[in-house]
Amino acid sequence: MTKRITALILTLVLLLGLTAAVGAATLDCTGDVCPLSSSYIGNARTHKFHYSDCRYVGRMNEDNKVYFESRDEAIDAGYVPCKVCRP
Repeated sequence: MTKRITALILTLVLLLGLTAAVGAATLDCTGDVCPLSSSYIGNARTHKFHYSDCRYVGRMNEDNKVYFESRDEAIDAGYVPCKVCRP
């Protein structure tokens, strides 16, 4: 059953064209925040946060990605906005 739901979610993501913004390896929703619902992605190493479609998100190591649902949540966690995408 879980594999079927995962396959449906992946199909939906592909159909909606969200794979570039989210990334195929970040579709694991087992943590506190699901990457599909996250608007902002922070880098645990640099403590900067980005829009999910920022070019620097693609360069980020998957282990360093931290997901935030709001700008205020990222700032409250001590992250600063990216100077490229200006979230």
